[in-house]
Amino acid sequence: MRFLHKGKEMNRLVLFIFLFVFTDLSAASLEIKVVRQKVVEATGQPYGSPGGIYFEIKDVDPFLPYWIQYSHDFKTWEDLYNFGSFGNNLTSPLFHWGELPPEKCFFRIIQKW
Repeated sequence: MRFLHKGKEMNRLVLFIFLFVFTDLSAASLEIKVVRQKVVEATGQPYGSPGGIYFEIKDVDPFLPYWIQYSHDFKTWEDLYNFGSFGNNLTSPLFHWGELPPEKCFFRIIQKW
């Protein structure tokens, strides 16, 4: 009977550690912002920087490396941009359309150690 009592205590301890460790984890979020090239209204001529996208990244852990990756099929992922941060939120540089994959793709953010 004493053996079962220790098992319950161990289960409570494991559950407490699990809840304590995993309740504070917050996943980094990635938001895609589209930038269009400006056009002169009178002539229709484009000017300025060409369009593209940049990423607004939130809830990252400071001083840890992150990668933004892309995939066409969710099976193979290619690295697009790696960065580290001193704060919790940041903005990536602008990626022009020519620097991005030519086909439709999916983006994700992962933390690498």
